[in-house]
Amino acid sequence: MTERVSALVISYLLYILSAVLTITGNILKRISTPPDYVVFTLHGSYPDLRQPPEGFLQRKMKARLKSLQELETNFKMIARDPRVKGVILHLGSLDLEISKIQALSQMVNDLQNKGKEVIAWATMYNTRSYWLAASADRILLQEGGLIYSLGFANRSLYMKDALDWCGVEFDVVQISPYKSALEGFTRSSMSEEVREMINWLMDSNYRQFARAVSRGRNMETAQVQALIEQTPLYGEKAVNAGLADGIINAEDLPSYLGKKEKPVRLASWDECGKSFPRPLPPVPGKYIAVLRVQGNIVDGKSQRPPARPPLPLPFLFNEQTGDLSFVQQARQVLKDKRAKAVLLYIDSGGGSAASSEAMTSILQKIAARKPLAAMMGSVAGSGGYYVATPASYIVAQPATMTGSIGVISARIVNSRLMERLLLNRETIQRGQRDLFGFPEEPFNEEERKIAWDFINQIYDLFVKRVADSRSLSLEAVDQIGKGQVWTGQQAFEHGLVDELGGLETALTKLRKEANLPHNTLLLEAPLPKRETAPLPATTSWIDYALDNLGQIQKNQALLAGPLYFNQPFDQKAKFHF
Repeated sequence: MTERVSALVISYLLYILSAVLTITGNILKRISTPPDYVVFTLHGSYPDLRQPPEGFLQRKMKARLKSLQELETNFKMIARDPRVKGVILHLGSLDLEISKIQALSQMVNDLQNKGKEVIAWATMYNTRSYWLAASADRILLQEGGLIYSLGFANRSLYMKDALDWCGVEFDVVQISPYKSALEGFTRSSMSEEVREMINWLMDSNYRQFARAVSRGRNMETAQVQALIEQTPLYGEKAVNAGLADGIINAEDLPSYLGKKEKPVRLASWDECGKSFPRPLPPVPGKYIAVLRVQGNIVDGKSQRPPARPPLPLPFLFNEQTGDLSFVQQARQVLKDKRAKAVLLYIDSGGGSAASSEAMTSILQKIAARKPLAAMMGSVAGSGGYYVATPASYIVAQPATMTGSIGVISARIVNSRLMERLLLNRETIQRGQRDLFGFPEEPFNEEERKIAWDFINQIYDLFVKRVADSRSLSLEAVDQIGKGQVWTGQQAFEHGLVDELGGLETALTKLRKEANLPHNTLLLEAPLPKRETAPLPATTSWIDYALDNLGQIQKNQALLAGPLYFNQPFDQKAKFHF
């Protein structure tokens, strides 16, 4: 007890020292002269949240990615400084899902609401970069630049004929044709159900894009749709069409934004970021814990790839969230009374049904004792939606891929391939169903019935979880379930999502429910060094008092894909969301 009190006193002394240093530093920074415009070069991919602590090998093999969360913090620092006129977004090739483009657009709007001008500049705009640029006050093009073909397209690959030629087939049991994660392996062409689903997803994204451009360029939606059909547009043609405001090279931007005799001062964030006043550090004690569900949901432990592969190899290099790791993290958060609320971040297309249920079970325990909000990233479908059901509040971007309430199981049949390779197997077994789920032969009638019974049982549980969570009838959930995928906008309309937004939307809700100040610390939940057994439903008042006196654990502080089945098959078939 004495040690914990001493630790608490030390943490507050360190906080006071940090606050004094921050205030002193901010006074000195006010003396410096910031640029008129801060330049951000946006290129490649950005995760939603600041990356969690990584191991030595991961740090050495890949560059650390800046997150949208950190960009938002940078924007807020600029918004608070009255000496800065605005921001220039130098847009390169953005490898971002639409939901992240929408998150960036909201950050731009927040800057504008604080009186800052936002200018987009690029050598070339595609659909994603133009979507972001449309939220800026001005859109500028380089000499010889263009606005590339705008719009959306989906091209699916169907491999059944090729697999047949190889002597391999997939024997699939699915809750409905909409649960189509393996359709590319089982069909030679697109099913009508999948065609219908892709069309409604694309229609939703197209409408969102047209509305965003319409608002940003002050045009009628019909006019925007007509211009989309005219792209690509080069140089002055883009300006004359109203999709761009001017043609200017990068080196001429200072004079263009100012005067020839008095150009404005530009500086990149890397050059001037340290000159902006910092917010005061959060008071130690209470914090909001972050639990992540990223990549495939698997049985076992979580894994993160040491590096990004040069080619898309999802089976080998996908991030994985394992139930064993996640449950241990969640139990630690449940036990820590200083964790006053929990942010569940989901960026997963699903995976193992058993693991999703294990993770959901511990999240229900947390939700019974602490405010729990789910923030969906680019995708939160199938098992990724299942784990969100304990949350009292679910936030998603309008383009987040979510839903896919359904179950699927499959067996890879390779008997013909074995014959062609002149490979022979002999089996000795005990238990007539021990080979259930092994490859070689398709499901027989009895096995298919067993698989179908399992799938229906798991689906019924999935539907009940959603119905209880969203206060919907079982029939209503079944109507929007059956494996159907929705955009966040559509999910909101169906009642699967509470609000459209991003990180700040979820945090605002959590702070309100837990009665926490705006600068409450956001902390990544670490993996415990030792395993924790399931916790009792209640703890004694003595345990509660002791837990509230300790120092915040030394973990990483945070600065306040497509819905396809992408989990490698084990030898035995399993059931997946």
